[in-house]
Amino acid sequence: MSTTTGSKRLAMDKAGHQDGHDSGEQSDRWLISYADLITTLMVLFLALYVLQLAKNSELQIKTLQHRPVKQAVDVQPLVAAPDAKEAAKKQLLVLLEPLQDNRRITISRTPQGVEIAINAKVLFNSGDARLLPESFGVLDQIATVLRDRAKNNVLVEGHTDSLPISTAKYESNWELSSARAGAVVRFFAEKGIEAHRMAAIGRADNFPLVIGNDAVANAANRRVTILVEY
Repeated sequence: MSTTTGSKRLAMDKAGHQDGHDSGEQSDRWLISYADLITTLMVLFLALYVLQLAKNSELQIKTLQHRPVKQAVDVQPLVAAPDAKEAAKKQLLVLLEPLQDNRRITISRTPQGVEIAINAKVLFNSGDARLLPESFGVLDQIATVLRDRAKNNVLVEGHTDSLPISTAKYESNWELSSARAGAVVRFFAEKGIEAHRMAAIGRADNFPLVIGNDAVANAANRRVTILVEY
C-alpha cells in the first residue's frame, strides 16, 4: 500500500516539474519577439538616415551648379560702377558751373571727386573766421546743389597763407583755418545738409595752391575748398 502511494507521488512530482519547465520556456518567448521588433526599428531608422544623406548631397550639388551664375550676375554692377561715378561727377560739374567767378571760385574734377575752391576774400575778412553777409548767396547756391542733387560726403578744408598769425582769438594759422572750415560747415548744416555727411579740417599753410610768399601767392593760397567725395 505504501509502495503504491510512493510511486504515485513520484509520478506527480515529475509531472509538475515538467509543466513548470514548459511554462518557463513559454514565458521567455516574448523576449525573442521584442528583439525582432528592435532590430526592425533600427533597420528602418538607418534607412531613413541614408535617404536624408542622399537628399542633402543632391541639394549641395544643385547649389554648386547654380553658384557660378550668381557670381556672374553680381560682377556686372561692379563693372558699371566707375561709369556711374563719372556720370555723377559730370552732372555735378554742370550744376556748379554757373558759380565760377573770375578764378575767385573754381570748380574742378579730382581723383577723389568734385572740388569747389573759394577764395577766402569772398568769405571772410582778413584774420577772421566769421562769414561775410556777401558770401551767403554763393554758399546758399552750393548748399542747395549738395543737399538736393548729391548725397555723398562733403569735406570742407580751410587753407591760409604762410604768414604767421597770433591774436587773442587765433594763436596760429591752424586755429584760423579750422575755424573757417567750421564756419562753412555750420552754414551748410543750417541749410539742410546732413551733419553726418560733412567734416571740417584746418590745413593751415601746408597745402599751398601757389608756391611763394609774395602778395599774389598769399592771396591765392588763402581759400576754402569743398570736396564732394566720389
